[in-house]
Amino acid sequence: MAGRSNALEAQALDGVLGAIRNGGGWVSVDIAGGRGSASTLPLPTMGMTLSGCVRVFDGNTGRWRIRAHETVADTVIEVTAVPGQGVPFSHTFGLRSQIDVEIIWSERRDTTLFLWVGVGDAKTDPEVCIPKAGSGGLGG
Repeated sequence: MAGRSNALEAQALDGVLGAIRNGGGWVSVDIAGGRGSASTLPLPTMGMTLSGCVRVFDGNTGRWRIRAHETVADTVIEVTAVPGQGVPFSHTFGLRSQIDVEIIWSERRDTTLFLWVGVGDAKTDPEVCIPKAGSGGLGG
């Protein structure tokens, strides 16, 4: 992956699970020259399906291509997002998962991407795409 690596590895498993229980959380990723990346530690996902919504913070600009590669099952989720608009996603994991994320920004500059990851069925509940007050982060 191009650009600097921003490992989500420091985020404890209970923090990720807490964010899921709370309906989502914020992720921040350093972007250098329009590119950034992040990775998780391997997590036991036990075949769960995770549905939700990603939303780029209104204060960011441009278009964002976010590609999440689930390395254990070798599957990919890719979305294009703009600030303030939610993009639904759904993915069924295997027994264990590790995710490498590559981010490409339409502007070739340095910044920090702030990304809301809401958890729930965004197709039936659009509130999933709206950041919750007091929500903690997933990592970054």
